[in-house]
Amino acid sequence: YSAPIFWTQPLSIRLEGENTAITNLEVYPNPSRDIFNVSFVSDEIQNLGISIINVVGEAVYTADLEQFVGQYTKEVSLSTYPKGVYFLEITTDKGVINKKLILQ
Repeated sequence: YSAPIFWTQPLSIRLEGENTAITNLEVYPNPSRDIFNVSFVSDEIQNLGISIINVVGEAVYTADLEQFVGQYTKEVSLSTYPKGVYFLEITTDKGVINKKLILQ
């Protein structure tokens, strides 16, 4: 016997734009078999946290960008992780952006 595990999902999933100063968010290919390309533009200087989280809430990738402004592009390989749904989460000074990733 083990204690129940509680997992909450954000009630509102916000995509690019809504007062986060992040524009042109692209994740491709999606779905993917192994590699996701993540790109966006930060319109103003801000601290950013980038995470890819699995369905049980574990971060499988993290990056912190301090005082970042401009174009960001990163290739992230999830080839060593199980197939399924993941969430890209970008935390800005003004809010959080979530995007669903599908690893086939």
